[in-house]
Amino acid sequence: MAKYLIFRTDRIGDFIFSRMFTESIKKNNPNHKIDFVCSSYNSNYVKNFKDINKIYILDKYNIRLMIKNLFEINREKYDYLIILDGKRRSVFFSILLKAKNKIAVLKDFRPRLTLAMFFDRYFINSEIKSQFENFSSVINYLDLDIPEKIDYFSKYKLKEIKYKNLPKKFTLLHLDEKWFEGHYYSDFKYMNLNEKNFDLLISTIKKKFKKNIVITSGKMNVSQFNDIIKKFFVNKDKSIFISRKYKQKLIYIDKTNFRDLESIVNKSSEIICCEGAISHVSNVFNRLTIALVNYQGANTGIFWTKHMSNIKLIFRENIRKICSDIKRLKI
Repeated sequence: MAKYLIFRTDRIGDFIFSRMFTESIKKNNPNHKIDFVCSSYNSNYVKNFKDINKIYILDKYNIRLMIKNLFEINREKYDYLIILDGKRRSVFFSILLKAKNKIAVLKDFRPRLTLAMFFDRYFINSEIKSQFENFSSVINYLDLDIPEKIDYFSKYKLKEIKYKNLPKKFTLLHLDEKWFEGHYYSDFKYMNLNEKNFDLLISTIKKKFKKNIVITSGKMNVSQFNDIIKKFFVNKDKSIFISRKYKQKLIYIDKTNFRDLESIVNKSSEIICCEGAISHVSNVFNRLTIALVNYQGANTGIFWTKHMSNIKLIFRENIRKICSDIKRLKI
């Protein structure tokens, strides 16, 4: 039995992608012990996976917790310490940790001498390859086999859907902060979703898929989106909003947490979203996914989605261009 400590101090989608590591480790030996170092953002989600033994939270603003974790981790005497998040704080914190083998996967890091001194092996997270290919190289280095079919949600119980009156068949449109200017990566090409072109987007989706539409937004609170909801929807109960124009054929579910979103994705026929955690979930459930992606760099869909089989990519553009691309999709 070996003991693994994996750093994933970023977001939920990144952790879901990293399940290829836990699946490969457990395939090699079900008794291997896997612990994670998480962020305060993703830790509540990660703890739902039964094959993860223990979770540490790395919070750069909580020095007392960092010291506590330092001593606890060093008492465990890990065989493998693996940094998958590429964070500098993870690298520097790991320098203080004891493990027989230290491995880091990084987009870029200077000085490289630091890595050579404190890590047994480091891998460059190449944008030329896909993330799946990058991670596969690390798994091969560990002399582990990647399962032919990765069960990302093994040892995880999907939450029962709490929204009982959803349509039997529907297209899911997930509108998160990536749709709105100034709320995500600075190099994103913003699509300018506003009141004027929201109706165009909805009518395009209805004509293309010929189903009812369910809109979700997670915990997002963006004034531009709130204005759209006020204009186009009327509140039915605490969390369900009904379209003024389409009535029950278009509903919006307010303030859904991620585990509720998973259940809604599982019930949907297809999903339209920006590439991210939700597209990883829809891939797990083999739902047709229309993912909006950036043109270049690590934020492109190709980098994250090359291994996915049931996905169509549309480049981020203005809403009229996106609607035109949706119409032309072959599905």
